[in-house]
Amino acid sequence: METSENERDGPTVLGRAVPMRALRPRLVLGLLLGGSFAGVWLTHAGDPLRVRTLFWLLVVTAGLLGGGLYWRLVIFDQSRFEASGDRRYVRRRWRRLETVAVVGSALAGTTAVVTATAGPSFGTRLLGTGLVAGLLPWFGVRYVGADSALTRTLRSVLLGTVLVSLGSFAWIETNTTVLDWAIRAGHLGAFSLWIGGAGWHNFVVLPTVRSRPDAGDALRSQARAFRRHLPAVIALVFLTGLYQTDRLLGLAPSAVLGSRLGHLVGFKLLVLTTLTAMVAATYRRTE
Repeated sequence: METSENERDGPTVLGRAVPMRALRPRLVLGLLLGGSFAGVWLTHAGDPLRVRTLFWLLVVTAGLLGGGLYWRLVIFDQSRFEASGDRRYVRRRWRRLETVAVVGSALAGTTAVVTATAGPSFGTRLLGTGLVAGLLPWFGVRYVGADSALTRTLRSVLLGTVLVSLGSFAWIETNTTVLDWAIRAGHLGAFSLWIGGAGWHNFVVLPTVRSRPDAGDALRSQARAFRRHLPAVIALVFLTGLYQTDRLLGLAPSAVLGSRLGHLVGFKLLVLTTLTAMVAATYRRTE
């Protein structure tokens, strides 16, 4: 795949030119992190800063794990790699990211549950159960190895525990009606898929393409497969965010523009608009 002049050109950082192809995924990841922090700040407006930060770390690491596992189980196709060394390299890169996400979500989640002052006991117990249970299939994956027939099953179980954790976290945040819980859970699920894909792109795809250029075509085809999910993800994030804004502040411009919480909503909308424009530009360039 040829690289255009625009793809090679980019800003210079510390005297080194950074290609736009490498800069865009980092910008996407940064925007997702910033938007998610604003979202957690909104839903935990009454909590101390340390609790908000811990819950944000939980959302990011659990989302990174859930979306990353979806890529690993559904999108990743090791048969597309011609060299076995390329397959092993990609699997090693993902195992490192998987380890960081599992350990990070367990630490952030359990600490947040212990230090948080509010939240229904049912959701708290379920969240703690999901976080602890997630360690078991992860240890199993580490024990049986990448080539075992059990690895895919264990990772599927791990993905299930992530979904339980995100669902219980949504219950803690809403504590109102089943509809509010479902909307919040859908919002978190869409974010999880998006940031998991961004994690794969930044920490698996780009390092592999740099180190093993022969694996580039296979990874780019998988990245294109992931991008085909993004229109639905963007629509879900926007619609669920609109509902939550209506429940929190109302949709009147005066309500959104006249409060600090409304300014956070505006920031999230700006982030989503920027990300949508970047996705649209990528579609025009590659599809």
